[in-house]
Amino acid sequence: MSGVVRGYVTPEGQATIDERALNRSTLWRWVGYLGTQVIALQHGLDLWQQHDPTSTLHRFKGSVDPHKYRTPERGQCLRIARRLLHLSERWDRTFKQKFFPRFATRSGIP
Repeated sequence: MSGVVRGYVTPEGQATIDERALNRSTLWRWVGYLGTQVIALQHGLDLWQQHDPTSTLHRFKGSVDPHKYRTPERGQCLRIARRLLHLSERWDRTFKQKFFPRFATRSGIP
């Protein structure tokens, strides 16, 4: 993996390291938003099944290690987010219109 940067790097010509990073609360807000998109997930899986009736995409459960959450609600949120991201990745490789924002936000799904 030559050329892959790991960790913080001092920009060329500068003496200080750029240590900007996302706060963990920002990441949780993103995951939390995705975890509430149950209807987008359902509609997306329905349309995917119409596109490819032999697909097993609907069987992906999005399992999450129980050590990654403290409450059942957060566990469910993480599973939904994981399934939605899995669907979105496959969708974007297959269709011209991207799942986010084209499908999920413009189709009237809350």
